[in-house]
Amino acid sequence: MRRLLLCMVALCALQSVQASATDGGVGPPDQGPPTVEQDTRININEAGPEELVQLPGIGPARAQAIVAEREKRRFRRIEDIIRVPGIGRKTFGRIRHSIRVR
Repeated sequence: MRRLLLCMVALCALQSVQASATDGGVGPPDQGPPTVEQDTRININEAGPEELVQLPGIGPARAQAIVAEREKRRFRRIEDIIRVPGIGRKTFGRIRHSIRVR
């Protein structure tokens, strides 16, 4: 069984090398980091309550709390959103990939 697994891994590696050789070693171009136009995350330092309610687990009251908290002190990191009353680690875990700061 182990020998079969090693043979399968070797075959996959060989196919990968052959495919690279046939296309001149050129794969898909590196897209790089998303540009501002491509970035669909919500900037929590600039978004209004209408945008913030689109985040999972954020309703109108929490959206207003986010705005009120950032008026006191801007968010420097996305983790700073945990300062907002009603947003804990669980909520942060749900929204972390949908928010950004600039």
